[in-house]
Amino acid sequence: MRITTVSKGFVLILLTGLMLSSPAIAQWNMGLDITSRYVWRGFEFGNSPSLQPELSYAAGGLEVGVWGAFATSGDPDGTEVDLFASYTFETDAGAFSLMVTDYTFPVHHTGLTGSETWFSSKAHFIEAGIGYQGLESFPISFFAGMFVHNDDDNSVYLELGYGHDLFDVFIGMTPMESATYGTSGPGIINMGLGTAKTFKVTDSFSFDLTSVLSVNPYAENLFFVVGISL
Repeated sequence: MRITTVSKGFVLILLTGLMLSSPAIAQWNMGLDITSRYVWRGFEFGNSPSLQPELSYAAGGLEVGVWGAFATSGDPDGTEVDLFASYTFETDAGAFSLMVTDYTFPVHHTGLTGSETWFSSKAHFIEAGIGYQGLESFPISFFAGMFVHNDDDNSVYLELGYGHDLFDVFIGMTPMESATYGTSGPGIINMGLGTAKTFKVTDSFSFDLTSVLSVNPYAENLFFVVGISL
């Protein structure tokens, strides 16, 4: 599932390196990530390598787009298409963002009945969120998101990150009982560190190699994901 700040907040930004365009420039952005696994907020989907394309349009502080994940195994649990929109305010204290994401599943998904495909409202999970990205002198990031549609618990996710020249660290938790995050109360579900390195092939082409080591302490799961961003 797509995150626009630290973890599909951190993981997506780490893998794609997408930044909003200059306020004076409007542009289209396209990218493709190839990852060893699709891991989102402490949970793995698809049990196979994942192809993750993205197409977005940015103008000023506004960005709208679509992000997808497709398990190479064909597992529907790893197949996803998300629509998103965000608006970022640049200030002397850092960047503040408002965002909404419609997580959708274009094929039958675990927990949905046979009639609940992408065109069913029950296949859409809408999250509203806010984010903060600090300045280079204060490399702290924060994300808070709450599901406002198709989640009886209105599940909340909070994540704090710190960026370093060599690596990034993050910790995410839910402050409540949540069926979405598999918790019976408050719990840390996503923490770890990641690193990225850019390889220049020609003057006009380069790619990023990334790695993320993360753990879900609540579910007692450990993940190590490597990826290439084109």
